[in-house]
Amino acid sequence: MNAQAPQSPAAGNDDLSALAWVQDELRRSLEAAHKSLRRFVKDTEALGESDVDSVDTAPLRQARSQIHQSVGALEMVGQPLVAMVLRASEAAVQRFVGKPAKLTNSIVDDIERSSFAVLDYLGRLVAGKTVSALSLFPQYRAVQEAGGAERVHPADLWPHAWGWRALPSDT
Repeated sequence: MNAQAPQSPAAGNDDLSALAWVQDELRRSLEAAHKSLRRFVKDTEALGESDVDSVDTAPLRQARSQIHQSVGALEMVGQPLVAMVLRASEAAVQRFVGKPAKLTNSIVDDIERSSFAVLDYLGRLVAGKTVSALSLFPQYRAVQEAGGAERVHPADLWPHAWGWRALPSDT
């Protein structure tokens, strides 16, 4: 994590107008990504086991690109912790570009749930409610596991920089 973690707008007096401005575009981009993923899984299932290696992964690459753009938008409006959740979804999709046969409806459900949790979180922020990025941890964990992450911990979503505290010497 960065030496100095960025503050969430819910924690300070930051202007949420930029977030409100990109919120609908985020929703559209994420919904398009979900449709691409669903279409890919449906097409892969229709091909059967024999032709899975010859399947076109363009819908996966398109979904990854849409999620990547959403990550960038969130970072631009000062939401790096929330962007981290979508970055985990992006990494999961990227993993399945190389292993398309492993993508299942269950994994797409996890990706979709994480996106909806992010959109709900952002909606609450824009409404002026105090929310914690830690509330996104269950969805974050699911997409991290789908992406093959070696380590998943709630501290990834902590809004404060972690560091050892200096203790007075023992006399």
